[in-house]
Amino acid sequence: MKILHLATHDNVGGAARAAYRQHTALRRHGVDSEMLVRHKHSNDTSVVQYVGNSNAAHRAARVVRRAWISYKEKQSRRGCRKIICGLNDPRADLLRSVDRQIAEADLINIHKVQHFVDLPALLRNLPPLKPVVITLHDLSPITGGCDYPGSCRRFEASCGCCPIMDSHRAGDYSHRIFRMKEMAYSGPSRERLAFVANSVWSGEKARHSALTKGRRVEVIHHGLDQTVYSSQKRRESRHALGIGAEEPVLLFAAHDLGLPHKGGRYLRDALVNVRCQQPIRLLTMGAGHFQVGSGYRHTHFGQIESDELQTLLYRAADVFVIPSLEEAFGQSALEAVACGAVVAGFNVGGIPDIVKCDLNGLLVERQDTQALSEAIQKLLEDEALRRHWQTSCETWVREHFSFSKNAAAYVALYDSLLNVKLRN
Repeated sequence: MKILHLATHDNVGGAARAAYRQHTALRRHGVDSEMLVRHKHSNDTSVVQYVGNSNAAHRAARVVRRAWISYKEKQSRRGCRKIICGLNDPRADLLRSVDRQIAEADLINIHKVQHFVDLPALLRNLPPLKPVVITLHDLSPITGGCDYPGSCRRFEASCGCCPIMDSHRAGDYSHRIFRMKEMAYSGPSRERLAFVANSVWSGEKARHSALTKGRRVEVIHHGLDQTVYSSQKRRESRHALGIGAEEPVLLFAAHDLGLPHKGGRYLRDALVNVRCQQPIRLLTMGAGHFQVGSGYRHTHFGQIESDELQTLLYRAADVFVIPSLEEAFGQSALEAVACGAVVAGFNVGGIPDIVKCDLNGLLVERQDTQALSEAIQKLLEDEALRRHWQTSCETWVREHFSFSKNAAAYVALYDSLLNVKLRN
């Protein structure tokens, strides 16, 4: 089988990294897999950058269309006071029709394609029997444009009166986006379209969306390369970073630390009450900034996309903290566990699929900073507990989140979609 993955980026940002890892896992599994992206950052020859038609008229039309879509999205953010701000329009300026790579592929796997693939146009132009898999890296494929709806359940009907926009109109921008997706998803044959959620939580949300009604929804966890993310050389990692072997070390990481739903403000409040006999070393990794009070030796490493450099920080940490308020999966928590760090965080989204209390971490109620503080304190103080849990971390990842497990699940799904006609 020949699989083509569509994604805006190949390895920058959590969604892109997860898509690229899926592509890599499939290739190691012996599958003919290729990625088509708008922005290529790797040197991988199996990743192709899509440039589109170079004709001047086409380029001018794309500029106008991109500006118009951007304007509509910015309008949805005006006056926004929510955790997640703004809506993502499913239309785009670049990939709108069936090109050679798409035509030659047996199956199309669509990932996070914002500002790259015009989803309504592409699905309308695809042959109806071409199998399509839509992998959810957040909830935007099954809502009226928001990545995370919070307590809103309007995506179970048709969106509209969007709380993110503070809208009271049933036919607002979110409803129009919902209808665009509804029309788009009606293009492929019902038996040839499947949605893949990356956690039990996102799978439940997907099954309740009116956009997936009568459609196939599967849960397949992201996979991780344990030849890279492992708990080996933890002491050497500390030495490389200039951290003492006995120093207590916390790590907070996200693609952008400043995003409200990543929970930085709640971590800041929780850290006020965490104390150790010696100063705590706090490492942060990601775009944006994080300010912490006195009593911490804080080092900010900025945005790191290299797996090898990321593992240095994960291996150096005693405790990884994930204070996210919304999280479809929690890829950073998985990376930390694979590298031998125990986890403290909020019990939200897909994080409980990865972090199991009394196995590799402690989870507390969402936004409960006192409980988060106590969890961090307990994990820092109880070295024997940490070491006991660390021994099970690699086994847990290998059994539930390996490349081979991820690839096998996707291959089974692909096979079932490709063989619909034969079964019928």
